[in-house]
Amino acid sequence: MKDLFDAGLRGRLPLFIQGFLQNRHFQVRLGSHTSDVFAQEMGVPQGSILPVTLFAIKINSIVKNLSPGVKCSLYVDDFIICYRCKFRHIIKRHLQHSLNKLQNWADTNGFKFSQSKTACVHLCHLRKTHPEPLLLLNGTPVPVVEQTKFLGIIFDKKLSFLPHLQYLRQKCMKALNLLRVVASTTWGSDEKTPLHLYRSLIRSKLDYGTIIYGSARKSYLRILDPVQNQALRLCLGAFRTSPVSSFHVEANEMPLDIRRRLLASQYCLKVSSDVTNPACSCIINKRFSKLFDKQPNQIRPPSWFPC
Repeated sequence: MKDLFDAGLRGRLPLFIQGFLQNRHFQVRLGSHTSDVFAQEMGVPQGSILPVTLFAIKINSIVKNLSPGVKCSLYVDDFIICYRCKFRHIIKRHLQHSLNKLQNWADTNGFKFSQSKTACVHLCHLRKTHPEPLLLLNGTPVPVVEQTKFLGIIFDKKLSFLPHLQYLRQKCMKALNLLRVVASTTWGSDEKTPLHLYRSLIRSKLDYGTIIYGSARKSYLRILDPVQNQALRLCLGAFRTSPVSSFHVEANEMPLDIRRRLLASQYCLKVSSDVTNPACSCIINKRFSKLFDKQPNQIRPPSWFPC
């Protein structure tokens, strides 16, 4: 109720929500058997309209329990914190202080962090052996892993996105089996149906997160090119010796590198149109211009891509 008051709700609406949440009971049914009736001490009722909004209002206060300088990202119940510094002991101190505050917030508000899904990734380019940070959450060490998945994107410690590209290729190759069944040259459907399936099942997976993993090295990104080439070859019923450029013309599809640049440009234009967007200061930022001038081989953000 305090979060509703802080959100500006007054009058009878908070009283209605309070009555909606009080004196709730539930039981579990398995087949023809039902369990005992239990009182719901925390959480929101499942299956109604209000719980989604109430959960969002309640969990949004988690971003206020961080140390100064610690960045965070919250999407529904997926939450990450990060801190950047040249000295590992400073990073550890700030992150541990933030974890302690987050644990206190969770205990106060009835939330629990999943121990199996909580992990730490140390992003650095050091090649020599160095100790990994030891962080504790509720008295349990947070495991330091080589890579982790956040919102469908696999982030590795070198930010090369090679594990994500390999995972994405394997995932798309499984979807090609459907095209092999539908796009048969003897009894299969016409070209429009396989192309529609390709755009729905395969290209949509390739487009998701392209703003993030599109900054990987070109040699790594070429891993995905055979996926589109093989899919278009199946859709058009072309020979194996047919040139790849002819697939793109016949199917009216862009090469993946050009499509990634197109999606990145559209996203940058969308973000730049609203200066209040939190991503605006991260993407459209020219403070590293001297670094990119001295080191042309460094991977640049999407806003630096040549048009």
